[in-house]
Amino acid sequence: MHFIRFLKVPTTTSKPSSNIITVSTLITISTDLSEAFYNGTATLRATLRADTPSRQLLASKTVTWTPGLRNIPIQFTFVATRETASDGIVCVSATENRADDMRTLFAAGASEARILSAWSTPFNILQNGSKADAFVERKLQLSAGRMVRIWEETREDIARHIWPGGLATTSYLSTLPAPPTGPLQSLTPLLSNTPLNVLELGAGCGLAGIVLHTLLPSTKVTVTDLPITTEITSKNLTANYSNDNSSNEHGGSIVYHPLDWASPLPDWCTSTTYELILVADCTYNTASIPYLVGVLDELCKLSPGVVILLAHKVRHDSEEMFFEMAGEKGIVKRESVVFEMAGDRVDLYVMGR
Repeated sequence: MHFIRFLKVPTTTSKPSSNIITVSTLITISTDLSEAFYNGTATLRATLRADTPSRQLLASKTVTWTPGLRNIPIQFTFVATRETASDGIVCVSATENRADDMRTLFAAGASEARILSAWSTPFNILQNGSKADAFVERKLQLSAGRMVRIWEETREDIARHIWPGGLATTSYLSTLPAPPTGPLQSLTPLLSNTPLNVLELGAGCGLAGIVLHTLLPSTKVTVTDLPITTEITSKNLTANYSNDNSSNEHGGSIVYHPLDWASPLPDWCTSTTYELILVADCTYNTASIPYLVGVLDELCKLSPGVVILLAHKVRHDSEEMFFEMAGEKGIVKRESVVFEMAGDRVDLYVMGR
């Protein structure tokens, strides 16, 4: 799984008294932790469109990514007129094997890439020196014509990025009732018995919780992570819901609360009974595993019978300590399926006590 990222956000350059505008950006294609660059060939289409309902195409460019590249510059030049909108958005996507449709993300044994497209924030394309904010938007197609918009940061803080575990969970949920992995049998009746109270731990950008609530709007979802994720998660809730979504016409809701696993559970958490806990890509940092297991142990006590859906991309053998420590607390694997994204393997587990 690979991600198009803005190494340098789109920036406007223009000269005084000139209507010739240049917009430049620098992009890369890398893995989830940016530890490796895409080592294949990909044709990329880049567009600059007006940030208006008509989405007028102002400029476009096709570039080719080849093995060995670490980045590639993209530059648009266009002639502004009186009718040109002041704000624009840059999009960069692969012409083949795009990863934006969650229903087709599963690719067992496939050798081709899966590349996630990138959209910039709107920015003033007519003002010299104006640049997009340090965010990238992903537009993920779900089932039944639904779509979620997820912002992540272009900076290095991995807590505010999208990870394969969240994408695998998203794809699995989007392909129910017949996911290509085969179904997690014990999860199916639970998801059919809405409304549900759902808690997402280590949510990062909030992807899994937002997708579950979008597909099952009668659910009551609480997404949580460390306080450093407050801005990005709040931005994503605003991007997908017209208000604070404290309630909707289906009786469901989705809210965000900061939650530090090393601190006692807050009152809003201990006063609620949950049926489902989402945990996506939270075991990579072994130093935090004892705290994660401690939180799950407390939640299982507070919500007897709660089901845990864990998405786990194995990065190193030491992560196995999560399952060992969870097992000591009586939290065990009940069933699992393997989700493959063209070389990226994510194990989806149903766990519980």
